[in-house]
Amino acid sequence: MAYLTTISKTDLARRTRQIVDRIRRGDTLIVESYGEEQIAMLDIAEYRILRAVAAYYGCGSRPAPVNDPTLAPQGLTEDAVAQSIRQADDPVQARWNRVMLAYLDGHISLGRAADLLALSRHELDLHFQRLDVPRRIGPETLEEAQAEVAAARAATAAQWRTV
Repeated sequence: MAYLTTISKTDLARRTRQIVDRIRRGDTLIVESYGEEQIAMLDIAEYRILRAVAAYYGCGSRPAPVNDPTLAPQGLTEDAVAQSIRQADDPVQARWNRVMLAYLDGHISLGRAADLLALSRHELDLHFQRLDVPRRIGPETLEEAQAEVAAARAATAAQWRTV
């Protein structure tokens, strides 16, 4: 469970290692001096997610499966991510931005986003929960559910044919 804690600059100086450990476990800390908030400290993945979400909402709307159910998800390959970050000033953030754009547009699943970001699906989902990032878990319509069942059956049948 994530907590928001306020600490003083003195506490930060005295207990840096423990504070960093707490932040990496999901806590967010506000550092204050003389009762005035100075900085916020959060996990690096959450920082990257927040920047990517801000970039996503700053680039305006575009046709995407999340906005138009008639559009099919296009997916996202590692090559496409690599191509989009080649010329970036901050290639790490560019990767997060590209992956989050594809996820928020509905082109890739949470699991695929986690793979492309070298995180577990569970870890990425926890970050999304803490940050209130929209989460798409499971099918939204009966047709999507039926398509998922059909795909799972086809994959299982193909697997049995190779055995």
